[in-house]
Amino acid sequence: MHLVEKYCGIVKLLHNLLQNVHHACQPMPGEEQEDIVMTSTQNNLLNTKCPLTGKPVTELQNPIRCMDCKHIYEKEPVIHYISTKKPHPRCPVAGCPNILQVGWVVCDALLTIEIDEMRLASATNINSTMVEDFYRS
Repeated sequence: MHLVEKYCGIVKLLHNLLQNVHHACQPMPGEEQEDIVMTSTQNNLLNTKCPLTGKPVTELQNPIRCMDCKHIYEKEPVIHYISTKKPHPRCPVAGCPNILQVGWVVCDALLTIEIDEMRLASATNINSTMVEDFYRS
């Protein structure tokens, strides 16, 4: 039994040495407990500017989204566009085949949240750029 205990002690010692040499502060394979954290740097908005006014989506006063094609517009200009381009006003985004209808352009529940996230991401990028520029000078 004494020999088996020595062998186990040597194996544990080698295990610890390998752990410290190759994976300092990291669990050995098979011992890890994984937490998966998913983040997104993607923006969920289909267009970042109103195709009618050219304003960035983050600056729109009354943003609305077409429920068919998901493009985002300023409310008043798109309502005017729909009313003047009868009988079948096409989405003004190049290549989009959808027909716009007043009842199908709305401010859905997620739109304001997505725009706020885009504003926050823009502010974060501006602040990190300012820090980078500060250190470069």
